[in-house]
Amino acid sequence: MKSILKKLIASLLLIVLVTEISAQNKLERRAKKLIALQESVQLIKSGEFKFEAKKAYPQGGSSIDLTTNYGFVTISENKSEADLPFFGRAYQLKYGGDGGMIFKGEILNEKFNQNSKKNKFTYTFEVRDKELFKVILEAFSNESVSVIIQCSSRAHISYSGRIIELKKGDLTNK
Repeated sequence: MKSILKKLIASLLLIVLVTEISAQNKLERRAKKLIALQESVQLIKSGEFKFEAKKAYPQGGSSIDLTTNYGFVTISENKSEADLPFFGRAYQLKYGGDGGMIFKGEILNEKFNQNSKKNKFTYTFEVRDKELFKVILEAFSNESVSVIIQCSSRAHISYSGRIIELKKGDLTNK
């Protein structure tokens, strides 16, 4: 009887110990995610960063790996420049025109929004080049960022990738 009781107590202690370690690891992972999000928020609000696309998600299609054909969006000195490949439907393009989501210009209608419940930060802006481009950047951390680009001549497209810091005044840092 004593050996059964000892085994039962040992099992209970082991279960309590494992659940406490698991809860502590969960809290540590959540704290790391919050720290990574705050770092990306600071980088975005600095206005000097570059988004590097790793995958494209065309409307109504499967994801496309951009390992050999990567693209970027840079933000510097209240200006934005983008050169991203485009996969999808074009509604009206000039013959021989730009094949990708390519623009360069001043940032208009800039907005910031932080959602603490979803651990997400959203940065939206517009750029007028040959047409009006609306850019929606959603950051979960520096390594987990998505960009959605909308314009009137093409179907919208989204990209996933990461953001990195730029040096002051380096708009075309590729």
